[in-house]
Amino acid sequence: MVNESAAPTAASDNRHQLRMGLVKTLPLAMGTVPFGLAYGVVATQAGLTVAETMLMSLVVFAGASQFMAVVMIQAGAGIPLVVASTLLVNLRHLMMGLSLSPYLSEATPKWQRFVAFGMTDESYLTSVTHYREVGEGQANPHFMLGAGGSIYVAWGIASLVGALAGNAISNPLQWGLDFAMPATFLTMLLPQIVSRRLAAVVIVAAVVATSTYVLVPGKWYIILAVVAATVTGVVLETLAERRAA
Repeated sequence: MVNESAAPTAASDNRHQLRMGLVKTLPLAMGTVPFGLAYGVVATQAGLTVAETMLMSLVVFAGASQFMAVVMIQAGAGIPLVVASTLLVNLRHLMMGLSLSPYLSEATPKWQRFVAFGMTDESYLTSVTHYREVGEGQANPHFMLGAGGSIYVAWGIASLVGALAGNAISNPLQWGLDFAMPATFLTMLLPQIVSRRLAAVVIVAAVVATSTYVLVPGKWYIILAVVAATVTGVVLETLAERRAA
């Protein structure tokens, strides 16, 4: 006999996961609002129209890269250079995606691409924390869809308001975003450090990122910090396995 309640139960669980992702990410989504407002103001002051400003937010959907792109556009940089630079900044998403792959391996390629588009630092943090709690077998892509959707809507609305404000705000960076942004990411990071091994990885990444930022022009500090942290994690994991054996 076919279980007629199976489909409704699955659909109900998907809706529950979607709502849970939205709710759990909502505080972080509210934290992106000042950045979205600032981006909208900076973009219009750089010469982009409201439509172009919104198109970048809705299609690119990458806060730090959008800030960098509008500054480069204002400086007269060509599109190939802008695209290459933003790609470099966002290479960290490859590492984020790899850490999520065990939980989403059963999802269809279409679903994987769909939720990957909505993956930001905030939605990634919420999703990977939730998936670790429930385990690989219980991971549902609808949760990540909700997490990304929460950030997407907040970022889009904030970008629109900032773009409409335009030149009414002379310098949005005077809001203290140069401190608020690192503080936000530190707040997200610190609860994830649950072992000495993770602490070592974070310290290596911080030292490499800081020293590279000071010594090397451009955005190489992001890539080198990711590489250094990855190598450190692999080495420590290998040593731990050898001790256990």
